[in-house]
Parts: sequence; structure tokens; C-alpha cells
Amino acid sequence: MIVPNSRILLAAALVVLPVATVAGIVPALTLPCAGILTVCFAASVADALLGRQRAAVFGASAPALVRLTKDVRADVAITLENRSSRALSMRAGLAMPEGVRSERIAESVTLQPGRSALAWPCTGATRGDHVLRDLYVETPSPLGLWLARTHVPVECHLRVYPNLRDRATAALFLRAPNAGMRVHRQVGKGREFERLREYIPGDSYEDIHWKATAHRRTPVVKLYQVEHAQEVYVVVDASRLSAREQILESYVTTALHLALAAERQGDRFGLVTFSDQPHRMVRARSGMDHFRLCRETIYNLQPRRVSPDYRELFTSLQLNLRRRSLLIFFTSLDDPLLAETFAREVSLVARRHLVLVNVMRTAGLQPLFETDAPADTESAYQALAGQMRWNKMHELQIALRNRGVRLSVVDPGSIKAQATAAYLEIKRRQLL
Repeated sequence: MIVPNSRILLAAALVVLPVATVAGIVPALTLPCAGILTVCFAASVADALLGRQRAAVFGASAPALVRLTKDVRADVAITLENRSSRALSMRAGLAMPEGVRSERIAESVTLQPGRSALAWPCTGATRGDHVLRDLYVETPSPLGLWLARTHVPVECHLRVYPNLRDRATAALFLRAPNAGMRVHRQVGKGREFERLREYIPGDSYEDIHWKATAHRRTPVVKLYQVEHAQEVYVVVDASRLSAREQILESYVTTALHLALAAERQGDRFGLVTFSDQPHRMVRARSGMDHFRLCRETIYNLQPRRVSPDYRELFTSLQLNLRRRSLLIFFTSLDDPLLAETFAREVSLVARRHLVLVNVMRTAGLQPLFETDAPADTESAYQALAGQMRWNKMHELQIALRNRGVRLSVVDPGSIKAQATAAYLEIKRRQLL
């Protein structure tokens, strides 16, 4: 594309307009003036053609994949190429995809022959995959009468991961694993065998190892320790109700936060995603490589316009999980039909596994007198509707408790802290 530059307007004002005026005033000079105008026109056309050729000497490339963290500024390394034999000036602009923003609109640079590096700042605003396709280039023609514009394909994939840079996650990496938490007495004596030792007065008779006692001819007892390397699975609902109020965004970040907490506690972490059917399942393992695998699995999870199929999910979990595990569900049960289905089908997994359900508190799910008094009649009816939903949730909580399932209504701002505290409480009480 060729667009006129300000210099062509200046040339028209200084040359074309006076020459045309002279030709109109002095008829004898019409022919020389026409020649001058023809030369000016030919020069502008030639300048435009040379400007297009100049724009064609530029090239650009970018990395095939750039990893970003949501709401964290980073730079995309763009390599610009000048295939001519002399330095050229240009303006470059990147067309950022939807979901990635940049405070820089265009950058003016002077490229030397060969390749040059350009760091382009950007920030991921939406979790998932985004493609950066084109770099737009603008360069002046040799006489500066025109601006030649073109676009150069770059094809760079921007992968935006959830943001775990907060105080709750940072506390997991402090020297003290439970920094900021109250110290509680460990409940129970553990289930994992540690070693044998001789009987000491006061030891429980049920801990006596009778075979070792008979072999050594002296009382020997078994010592236990708190069981480690237990399996923790986070089950994330990606159905239609998770699309409300950025609920799924909170589920994803909390799932990765729990993965780090499980790694800190020495447990194995697994991940399951579902909607109308089970989608992905990552077997429980430990290590940072496994955490990165879980992050790659869930970073691009998007809600679907379908209803969750709990029976299909529970059947799949029952068939695939043979060892007793902690199942932490993140789902929405404020729909009465879905809540009834969940309560009816959860017994498939609750008989073998320990199930913990987290439901996000939404704007329409809260007690009547928890906030200020309603300002008008419509607000009062909305508050009453919220109270009715809250009562239904409380009834569901009691029904699930009778089946051995714990249901918690978590706040959006503290979902990480509440989910982690529930997990650590289960570890402390050795309920798993």
C-alpha cells in the first residue's frame, strides 16, 4: 500500500501550485509549465514505485512459541531483517491478538543491513493460546513523497499461563512449610509402618508385633508414621455454569496452587477435567516436571455450553482410580437439578475415596442478612431468592455429609486459602 506523505503536500504547495498559476496568468509559458508538471508527476510515480520496492526488502521473524504469565509484562523478541545494502528507516507495528495487549503501538527504528533485534513488550490478558501473525512495516520512499506500507508474516504462538504470583502461593516456598498457620497437635499416630522397637511400659497392646515378639522372646511393638505420598486429585468442572463470573479462571489457578501445596506436603497430585464427559486425566505423580505437565494440561481449559454429566465422571473415576485418594471437586451445584444428580451419583466414588466439594459463592448465593438491608422492593426479592438458594445449598451440604462427602462454599477472593486449608486439615487429621 502507498499513502501520500506530508512532503508531497509541501511539494505541491511549493512547485505545482505556482507553476499552474503562472501557466494560467501567462499563456506563453503554458507549454514549459506543462513540461514541469509532467516531470513532477513522473518523479512522484517513480518515487512511489521505488518506495514499494524498498518496503519489499524488509523481513521479520519471531520465536515459534513464547510463554507468558497472565497480567505479567514480558517481551517478545522480534528479529527484523534489512536485505538492502544501506541503512533504512522504518516504523514497525505488531497486530496483537485478542487476549494479549501491548502499550506500544508502533516503533520507529533505523535498520542497518542484515538482522536486528527488537524487544516488543506485551501482557497476556486472557489465559490460553493466542497467535501473533503479522508485523506491519512502514517506510518512506527515496524522495520522501510517499509512505510504503506492507505486512510481514511472523507466526508466533503466545501461550498465556495462569498467574500464581500471589502471597498465598509464595508462602508455599518459604523455609517453613506451614508459615503463617497455627500449630495444631497431630491427630492420630499415623498409618504407615516405620520400624520395630522393644516394648516400653505405656505402649498399647494393639501395637505389639506378635511374630517378632515370639522370634525375639521379648515384647516388640510396631511404630507408625504419618503416611506420605498419598494421592490427591483435583477435579475441575468446565461446563456451562463455570463460565459465569470468571469461575473457571479461579478453578484453574486454585488447582495449580493445590498442586504446589501437595508437592510441598510430599503427596502425589493428579488432575481431571470434565464437562458433559471426562476430558483429560493426569495420573497422580510428584515433582516439578509433573507440575509443568499439569499446567500444560489445564492452562487452555475453556468452558463449554453443556451440562455436566456426573454419572459418566464418577464411573470413569471409579474405574481408573484403584487406590484410595482425596478427590477435590471444583464445580457449581446451585442448579437444583445438577445438585440432585450430584448427590445421587457421588456414592459411586465416596465409598472408596475421600471427596471434598468446593462450590464458588456467586452474587445470587448468599444469606439474606449478610449484607446491607435491601434498598427497594426489587432488591428485597433478589435477596430473598439468594436466601432460598442458600437454604438449598445448606440442605445439600447436610445430604452430602450423610454420604461422607464434605461440601464447602468458598469465596472468590479467598478460594486458594480455603481450599488449601481444607486439604491441610485432612492431612493433619489423617482422614485419608
